[in-house]
Amino acid sequence: MAIEQTDEPVSVPQALGRLRVALDDAYTRASREVGLTPQQAELLCAARSSAAVGDLAAALRCDRSNVTRLVDRAAKHGFVRRREGEDDGRVTIVELTPKGRRLAKRFIERLEAGTRSVRAAWTDERQRTAGEILTEIADALDSARRPSRRSGRTNLGNRRT
Repeated sequence: MAIEQTDEPVSVPQALGRLRVALDDAYTRASREVGLTPQQAELLCAARSSAAVGDLAAALRCDRSNVTRLVDRAAKHGFVRRREGEDDGRVTIVELTPKGRRLAKRFIERLEAGTRSVRAAWTDERQRTAGEILTEIADALDSARRPSRRSGRTNLGNRRT
């Protein structure tokens, strides 16, 4: 069933909703093409820079216990390894193995392939602008979900202060 198109301009929230559905589909297809589940692919992308389990949970918008189970399964497949935090042995740091790094790279390449034709028609300036706008929207949505900047949480990969 096709969605009826109108002559009215599309609002940013409407475009974001459509983009979210398209991204979900693209993640599913790309992850399957490289032999991962979408959740594994998201974990590997989030862990490209070594990170604590709590930071990964925040980045993935997921409960810490769910991320722990996901990390356990990924470790059994040889995608990630765990180590103790340098400053606090109670903190578990997750880092990609060479196999995990290769899979994350292949997954990202598959995602990039899905937009290659449209990006090829764009100027370098338009590509930079698109990246800046999407990052600005993501940052605004991230800020809106945090109750307070004083919570002690930092961006993925940064340590708590």
